[in-house]
Amino acid sequence: MIPLNATAEALQNALYARASSCTLSPSASAFSAILSAFIGSIINGLSSGWLVAFMTGWIAWLAIFRVLLGGIYIFYRSVTNSWGPGPGNKDSLNIPLTTAYAPIQSSTYLTADEHAYSSNSNSHGDPPPYSSSTYPPPKPPRASFKTMLWPPASVVRGNDATPQQPVWGKSKITAPPISLDRSTSALGWFSWSYTALFAPITQTLFIIANSSRHDIGATKIVKGLTVAVTALPLCIDCRVRYSDSLKWGRPIFNIITGTSCLLQGVFCGVLLIQGAVDVVNNSWGAPVPIFAIYPLFALIWMVASFAVLPMRDGGRRRAGEKHWTGYFLDLGAGAFAGVFLAAPALGLYMNAEFDRRVGGQAGDGMSDLGAYLACEGRWWMRWAAVSP
Repeated sequence: MIPLNATAEALQNALYARASSCTLSPSASAFSAILSAFIGSIINGLSSGWLVAFMTGWIAWLAIFRVLLGGIYIFYRSVTNSWGPGPGNKDSLNIPLTTAYAPIQSSTYLTADEHAYSSNSNSHGDPPPYSSSTYPPPKPPRASFKTMLWPPASVVRGNDATPQQPVWGKSKITAPPISLDRSTSALGWFSWSYTALFAPITQTLFIIANSSRHDIGATKIVKGLTVAVTALPLCIDCRVRYSDSLKWGRPIFNIITGTSCLLQGVFCGVLLIQGAVDVVNNSWGAPVPIFAIYPLFALIWMVASFAVLPMRDGGRRRAGEKHWTGYFLDLGAGAFAGVFLAAPALGLYMNAEFDRRVGGQAGDGMSDLGAYLACEGRWWMRWAAVSP
């Protein structure tokens, strides 16, 4: 007869073996980061256009401070209800892009002789003796760094009539179009739902499921980079006009946008810091100097990104809005950015040596993920492993 304590010990060992075997391998844990980067970039291309999708692919690598500052700004404006009114009709197109890139009005910059003639002797509508072609108007003042990093609400919404030059001067790259597209669309609503509602929930589940694990530091880093894919569109186009289109709940909409953007910035920082600490502690050839200089480059990247894509309530018209073939450009730019951003996570997912070095045993991302989904009983843990 088998002793009772031996049976209990055998059952306990069996349960422990089952629990230990139902652990997602380090390589398979990168699957959700792949989806986050690729799906998020595709949605950015379809909803915000090819330029935002393409630039997000570059900015996301060093976007933590851009996302944090953007989230703080939107949250502050929303909580204090200091956005102000939008310019004209909420659904109007081609609203002048003001402050940093508004066209110069020649009547605003008259010469001294023109002002004197206009106020003293031009009572019969005669033309002034000197034209602006003879005396070109002075250049408008440049936008300050403070205005670029923390713009007035009137600038973001398009109500500031004072034209200014960009901080970096005129450039085909840094100069957005003369007009803002302030339309609301079904794609825009879908994009907001994904970036402001869905993404923070799945990111929260990922952090809860993996915060106690210290063998997936590299996965946490690549997941932190992909968080910016969904947060950056909210920091570029704050979408206050969508709240204007609502009959009720306008402040709530803006508060959700600000909270989501700020929360994703915090998630990005948490994942990057946790991942760097885990990688350094595992000491398997971690590039420590890169972790040390990353904050400096992130600050520089933040300033540069604000010059290229400042926060506005609106953006460029998507290529697909001009002609149906333009959707191929928007979709293609999103797919390119998605592959570009998902490459590190995909490399971890396909790398069996990664499992051997940090987990002590060889693994296969796809088969390990399937086995984990089959044995894990908690739905939210399964969802955290496969959701973008």
